[in-house]
Amino acid sequence: MRLRVGVIGLGRCWRRYRPLLGRLHQHVEVRAVCDQILRRAEIEAQQFDCAATAGPAELLERSDVEAVLLLDAQWYGLWPLEHACRLNKPVLCALSPASDEAHADALHERIQTCGLPVLMALPLLLAPATRQLRELLTHRLGQARLVRADWSKLPSFPEDLLSDAAVLPLLAACAWLLDDVPRSVWALDGESASFVTLMLRFGRDRLAQVNLWTATAGRTPPRFEVVAETGTATAELPRQLRWRDADGQHTQRLPPRSAEQSSLERFILALRAGQPLRPSFADAYQALTWLRAAIRSRSEGKCILVTEKANLPRSPTN
Repeated sequence: MRLRVGVIGLGRCWRRYRPLLGRLHQHVEVRAVCDQILRRAEIEAQQFDCAATAGPAELLERSDVEAVLLLDAQWYGLWPLEHACRLNKPVLCALSPASDEAHADALHERIQTCGLPVLMALPLLLAPATRQLRELLTHRLGQARLVRADWSKLPSFPEDLLSDAAVLPLLAACAWLLDDVPRSVWALDGESASFVTLMLRFGRDRLAQVNLWTATAGRTPPRFEVVAETGTATAELPRQLRWRDADGQHTQRLPPRSAEQSSLERFILALRAGQPLRPSFADAYQALTWLRAAIRSRSEGKCILVTEKANLPRSPTN
């Protein structure tokens, strides 16, 4: 039985998922698509021999759509998730809660209440090197004590580094590698807006340090360095992994596998097996609370204790 899906949003992200849906045609079938540009939806519908709907509501209400891929914010933001709650249709979501923060809090409560299965396609968590690093910690190096994440981008407008869509997945990845949630967040920056460091303190004297900066020489891939109980490791995303343990130095280059492929396959297999979808919307929303704490810390110049219900300011608009 193929999973029958509808696709909402046919922008940049769709270009990465489109070929995957073709390759996985034995496991998934596109039954409907929609986009704010109707002609674009009609063209894609012809290619997949499916329906082009007038909007997200019409797509979600179709009886032949079992699950949804929400790939682009467009005019509706995260609203399709709310409608999916009413219909109890699982969603693979490529958007961050920070992309529609005006509704993120209420939507989090709604999803928690109704138990809607939502898989968040957070690329930094699903990259091959990140996942293999987590396996390495679990089975070989022991618990992580310190995680350092480095990430740079080209100068852009707005220039606020904390407004970039990559920051929330970075925070989520650090917590995942430490297998815990932070107790406090402290943001440090220089006189210019070109460098920010976030310090996240976890339980049992464990830390995560996230370094963000703009680089005129060009954007570099994210990098994680980990100090664990019995060794150290470095992951250069998406595929390079190095570590040192009692047996010496090791290097592994992982097979090519995109985060989009990992998320789509995980979505299909988990639904068919009746397994929970992780990372979930709750996981991403939790990272949003840490991002809000970082913004408040930078504004007030002090360390901010983190609680899920904390009265924290909203993050910058992406």
